[in-house]
Amino acid sequence: MAGPDPASPSSLNSSNSRQAATTDWRDFPWWLVAILAFLGIMAFLIIRQPGPHLLVRIAEVEEADAEEASEAEFETLRIFVRDDEAIVGAPTSGEAFDLASEELPEERIQTFTQLEDAIQPLLSGDIDAILLDRRAAQSFVAENEDALTSVLAVPNAYNEAFIFIFPGITTTLYLTLGGFGLALVFGLLAGLGRISRNRAIRNVAITYVEFIRGVPTLVLILTLAFVIVPAVSDSIGIDNRDVSIELRAILALAIIYGAFLAEIFRAGIESISKGQMEAARSLGMTARQAMQYIILPQAIRNISPALGNDFIAMLKDSSLASVLAVRELTQRSRLHAGSTFRFPEAYLVIVFLYLAMTITLSLFLRWYERRIRVGEQ
Repeated sequence: MAGPDPASPSSLNSSNSRQAATTDWRDFPWWLVAILAFLGIMAFLIIRQPGPHLLVRIAEVEEADAEEASEAEFETLRIFVRDDEAIVGAPTSGEAFDLASEELPEERIQTFTQLEDAIQPLLSGDIDAILLDRRAAQSFVAENEDALTSVLAVPNAYNEAFIFIFPGITTTLYLTLGGFGLALVFGLLAGLGRISRNRAIRNVAITYVEFIRGVPTLVLILTLAFVIVPAVSDSIGIDNRDVSIELRAILALAIIYGAFLAEIFRAGIESISKGQMEAARSLGMTARQAMQYIILPQAIRNISPALGNDFIAMLKDSSLASVLAVRELTQRSRLHAGSTFRFPEAYLVIVFLYLAMTITLSLFLRWYERRIRVGEQ
């Protein structure tokens, strides 16, 4: 009985190519596209050029300063909106005219077909300001440096939020690097204690790990900062006020993450074959030397991706230091939102900053993991 005709090589190749194409689309990193799209939109909102400018008399700016009007208050169209008698000039069409029409009643808008015709009424005080685009405003200011100046009619709220919040990145990185460096020490010591043959040391390490893992992180930060640190300071004769709040946050993060890193170190050490230790001892090494020169280097190589993940987690958890009034990114965003009531801008900017840092570190970590796998093959 004749069987089915064998498939030709060309049909097999076309089938494989279609399958490969489908697999490629299925494996495409759409998550990365979505994240990069969000980052791109936020970057555009932060750096985009502001809208129309107000061309005003320098004397009017000085008068506003004399009346203790804040710069942020003056650099908007609102100061003219509140003044029932203020007259604002604007071109007959365009973005400046649309903005003036939205903010001011028709009787307080004086339109000009030629903006040059509005300069003399502005200089003489017949109108209070001219609303126009940035380049035109700069051109008129250059021609009348002693009399005119331009201010933003509508400031870029995202840019203002970014300028206020961004300096907190220094404190955030300081907390993360300092806390993670100490956490590595605490975690390594606790991890070695977990596998120690000494029962007392092993139980102390287990108690530390289980205690930290059993209490919420926020509660631990508050307890360590306002209970443990003052108690230890008093016991060793240090004035509690001399311990900065940033240092308390670093110690809290280090102690908390040290417990999690302890389990990573323990798993990494136990993943190394016992024959490695036996071989080192047979060569005359002490147990300490074997652990230091043979076991730990291999274990750290194996657990380096996990350590990288915990570093990213600490970077995010450094935001919890805001409860201690540490002026890192989160605290600065809260201050900006509370003072300006621009909550979307403040919190979207901080999402942008944290996401930019974490996605960069995550991509670097994935690259490093691939390098490790290639080296092991």
